[in-house]
Amino acid sequence: MAHVSRRWKIAVPLVSLALIGSWVHLSYNTNVLGDEELCGGLVSARAAETAFSRTGRVSDDGDPGPRAGEASFDCWLDNTSALPGFPDLEMHLYTTRDRGDEAFTGGGPGQAAVTSFSGPASGAVVKDHKAWVWLPPACLDGESMRVNVTLMSGEASADRVGLAALAVDAANGLMDHMKCDADRLKAPRSLAATPVERDAEPGRLCGVPGFSLPAASTGQARKVREIAPAARGPLWTCFVALEQGPGDDSRGRDRGSGFATYSVVQDPVVIGGIKQSKGYAEESPVDGWPVTGFDSTHIVATCGGKETYFAMETGTQQLRSWERPGAPREAELFRSFVEKAGPSFGCTDVTGAR
Repeated sequence: MAHVSRRWKIAVPLVSLALIGSWVHLSYNTNVLGDEELCGGLVSARAAETAFSRTGRVSDDGDPGPRAGEASFDCWLDNTSALPGFPDLEMHLYTTRDRGDEAFTGGGPGQAAVTSFSGPASGAVVKDHKAWVWLPPACLDGESMRVNVTLMSGEASADRVGLAALAVDAANGLMDHMKCDADRLKAPRSLAATPVERDAEPGRLCGVPGFSLPAASTGQARKVREIAPAARGPLWTCFVALEQGPGDDSRGRDRGSGFATYSVVQDPVVIGGIKQSKGYAEESPVDGWPVTGFDSTHIVATCGGKETYFAMETGTQQLRSWERPGAPREAELFRSFVEKAGPSFGCTDVTGAR
């Protein structure tokens, strides 16, 4: 019998252990040996891995994609890892049908603390846990549709650009399923920072020159706080709230919805969804204004050939201000917003003759 060295006897088990370790790592910490497509083929495992922003195996628990003839889906993704200290994570991918301006109604700081993107894909990212993208109007047969991605795991955080890319990946997969004849969407390569609350500059509320809240509405001189993006763009929202004064016990009741939330949209995908929504009318909802829309504070104007949506959501602080003599009401406040913000978006004659 040939002589086998002691070193060789030791090396063989070590090699075997290394191979086993590699197999365990690939099987439980990556998708190298797993599915390349998830949610019935709508999204790639690589896009999901990037969104989760950590090592782990991604699976969909067998969730199917949309059925034949259907334009919606609901899928749950799991990210599991055999590495110590890596809890399981869960992500929810789903579609919603809603009014085309749903993302710009309701008001409050959550509506403004969103990073929007527009262009080859139109959508938004909410901090580091949620993203959505709108389907092109050519793919719609009625109400607007969004593809949403939400990280459901408590304290975990996702990759913001990865979330947007995963939403776009799922939207493109759905468009292929629908046989929608529209250009495929492209995810943004970078995102602006999440807007944070700041002191409003006097005479430049929301960064708009000449825009401010009337003294009759604010009462005693109080600091105005706002949440708005650093630069104006095709998807723009600003939340405004009054800082509570000494002895003011209304903070818990009023601060949540603030004074008002303002929005201006010039993104053609969103505008297209708005115009296809139920309740949208070509007849002007405001006497004397050459506009269309849903109601007197959710309108669409045409500015130099560009359709522009203006909206104002009334907050509790504004409602309480109406108790003060001489405080302007909703219609006057909305007119002031449109007149002051309009020129920044190329709209100089929306309100018409008084």
